[in-house]
Order: sequence, then C-alpha cells, then structure tokens
Amino acid sequence: MKVVREWVGAVLWVVGGAFLPGLLSGCAIPMPSASAEVSEIQVRLVHVAPNTPRIDLEVGGVRAAQYVAYGSVSEYVRMPAGEYDIVLSSTPEKIDLNQPLRATVAARTVANLRGGGVFSVVATDEPNRMTALVLADNINPLFDQALVRFVHAAPDAPALQWRGEQDRVLLPRLAFGEVSTFQAMRPGFTQIQVAPAPSTTPGVQSMASSSALERFDLQLEAGKVYTLYVAGLLRSKPGLDFVLAEETRARKLL
Repeated sequence: MKVVREWVGAVLWVVGGAFLPGLLSGCAIPMPSASAEVSEIQVRLVHVAPNTPRIDLEVGGVRAAQYVAYGSVSEYVRMPAGEYDIVLSSTPEKIDLNQPLRATVAARTVANLRGGGVFSVVATDEPNRMTALVLADNINPLFDQALVRFVHAAPDAPALQWRGEQDRVLLPRLAFGEVSTFQAMRPGFTQIQVAPAPSTTPGVQSMASSSALERFDLQLEAGKVYTLYVAGLLRSKPGLDFVLAEETRARKLL
C-alpha cells in the first residue's frame, strides 16, 4: 500500500502550447468566476517533471519561485492580474564555483491570469519536452462532502482506469494529459487503485485491466477540494507516484 503525500495543487488546465491534446474541458462543479473588482491573483510553481533539475518560475519577468525541486510546491505569491509571459528555467544540479550560474529556459507559455483567481504553474512531462501548464485552483468546496478530480500525469503510462473500494469504477478511462470532472466523495478513509484501462480500439488487446498498477490509501475531509493525479514513470525512475493536492489550502491566502 502506498500512502499519498498531501501536496497543495490544482486542476491541470492548459492555457498555452499544444500539450495535452485530450484534455477534458468539462467540469461537473463550476469553477469560481473572477471578480472584476479584484485586481490581484495568486500564483505558485508545482514541479512534477521527472528527472529534471530544480526549476525557477518567472511571471512577467518577476521571479515567483526559485530552486523548486521535483515533487515540490512553492508558496503562493500575490501579483496584479493580467496577461503574462510565463517562463520555467532549470538550474544545474552541480554548480561550478568558477563559472557563473546560468539557468536554461525549459518551457514557456502565455496566460491570462484573471483577477481574483488562484493559479498553479506546473512543470510537467520529461526533460526534453517539458511543458508549462497553468492550473486554475478550485476553492469552492461542498459543506459535507469532499470534491476530487483525477489527473493522469505519468508520461509513459497507458490510459488508466481509476477504482475505489470494492473495485467500484470511479473513472473508466483517463489517458495521459487528461483531467476528469469533479466527483463528490464520502469523507473519511478510502482506497483508490489505478489499472490499465481496456482498449477502445476493436480487435486490439489491452493489458489485463484487473491487474492494478498501484494501490494507495488516502484520507478525505468534508469541505475540501482535492486533485489526485498519478505522476512519475511506469518503466523507469522515479517510479509511479501519486499526489493528493488539496486546493482549498489557498483559501486562507485570499
């Protein structure tokens, strides 16, 4: 069993670039609308690109996060709302004291960060094709339920089927780069597993969907919103891992 680490996070939402072609745009629970009266936003960096060195985040030329390691999340930084150039740059792990420290641009995009919004910029995919994704954090919980959304962020894993307790199918199929809608789930302890999803192509045999790739336990709380995604690599290191990202932690910063 694998106990999920609670990381603050959000919902994968592409604002720029051609990554994640199958990204789902629907959402069962409406995302909060930005208020025209609010001129500030909050932004942070989430680093889930395996085998990539520490990452810096610049938003409109302003350093919003620095030296964020793989699997880590920076603190939110308040900024004025607006359209920004967003740049992710990598810093070498080994530093030569006789040479100036130079960061290399790893990914960039442009995003319109609307006033009142809470956003995460995510460094994702493998080093030679790292992508900067902008995540819109949902901070509108249900009083007596937990809201959970599922994200497939493991680049070499097949399409996955997500199951709950007693093998109940929560999500029949989610390919790499796809995001599910929110589901209301009962608070408390639960177990979730992922397995290869059955093939949708006639005549094509898929891996046995009954064989779980990973199982893990998590504790959900009423009145909180989570994003649960699979990261890492299936066939290499770092191994397949799971992230439970509590989005409602951002509420205290508003």
